[in-house]
Amino acid sequence: MALGAAACSSASSTGAAAPPAPAAAPAPSGPVANATPAPAPAPAPRVRNIDPTGMYDVNITAQGNPMAINAVIEKKADGTWGGTVTGDAIPPLPIRSVTVTGNSVKLVVTAPDGGDAFITMVVDGTDISGDWSMAGDGSKITGKKRAK
Repeated sequence: MALGAAACSSASSTGAAAPPAPAAAPAPSGPVANATPAPAPAPAPRVRNIDPTGMYDVNITAQGNPMAINAVIEKKADGTWGGTVTGDAIPPLPIRSVTVTGNSVKLVVTAPDGGDAFITMVVDGTDISGDWSMAGDGSKITGKKRAK
């Protein structure tokens, strides 16, 4: 308490008040002179979808065993794609849908058990890589797209 009283008494004995704090400059209200607007961002490059029609020789692993399958994708009259997947150990399986994004071709196939099997192929020229899956199974895939 003595310190507080001494501080108060010394300020009042000199009679000088502390100088006022400088005022802040007001912020500019309009556009800054000579400002250059930022350039518009460049549009993303457009990815061109490949034509998925053709024959594919694909190597998969099913239930732990290597297997060669063939997928045939055809363009239907309505403009969509369909086809069939065949192999030595499986009956012909219908391709129910084909989705193409750039060089990626995604197939939904009716599996032998009636469920869905999914095949994703990344096509680079004639080389294929990707994966396949269905309930309880799946693997990486490799293969080739046959020349038309």
